[in-house]
Amino acid sequence: MNLRTVADLFKQDVLEHFNSWNEDKAMRTGYPHASNILAPDHSFCLRQLVLAAHCPNECKRPQTKQWDTLQNARFKHGWMIHEKYQDLFLKYGKVVYFNSDQDKPELDYAHFDQDRLLWFSPDAILKVCGEHMVVEIKGYKQESFDQMDEAGDPPEAAHQQVNLYMHLLELKHGLILVENKNTQELKVWCVEYNREMVQPYIDRIYQFKKALLKAENSKELPNRICDSNRDRNAEKCIACNICFQKKG
Repeated sequence: MNLRTVADLFKQDVLEHFNSWNEDKAMRTGYPHASNILAPDHSFCLRQLVLAAHCPNECKRPQTKQWDTLQNARFKHGWMIHEKYQDLFLKYGKVVYFNSDQDKPELDYAHFDQDRLLWFSPDAILKVCGEHMVVEIKGYKQESFDQMDEAGDPPEAAHQQVNLYMHLLELKHGLILVENKNTQELKVWCVEYNREMVQPYIDRIYQFKKALLKAENSKELPNRICDSNRDRNAEKCIACNICFQKKG
């Protein structure tokens, strides 16, 4: 037996498990999730959201690329960080329960806002200092973690995300918990609801509602943001095949 060959084959199997884990997750078709609305400007695509809601059965999972494996491994690791803290909150913290139902702890609990046609799943909602607060959990590598100052501003993406949740849930304060992936050190920020910060995302929500109604009534779709199905955004898009079959 060639021991090095066996080790290399096993390594490839383990790496492929991360791709299998990703492929086992349900595609996010139907109405958008908060993460879609919070996407950076360069990857936000109103057309994709409308197609995923209007033609969910025609969406397809993008083909796995060679470079996806490491990204999937990182996603899995990040997911485990969330589960670690959620387990601690459930056992030792003051978790809020949806509609006071003891079978529905607010730990990645899926909410649907019927008015805004939006899904959102806060990492946690806890009772802290007598007040319900949204908790957003993030893991950062050493270099990024060291640049963060608890006396200064929290990470921008996490701040925007927790602020959107505060808007949707009509809460006044939220908490951002960041773990150093290398050392498990923590940094935490408490933030106030900021209407000005959330406004661009509220605008996107209502742009989606208007665009979906237009697609349902007149079959008219938002403009395509990709030039071809080989663009970076297109290669990761669940609606890519439908998008390029329809008028852009």
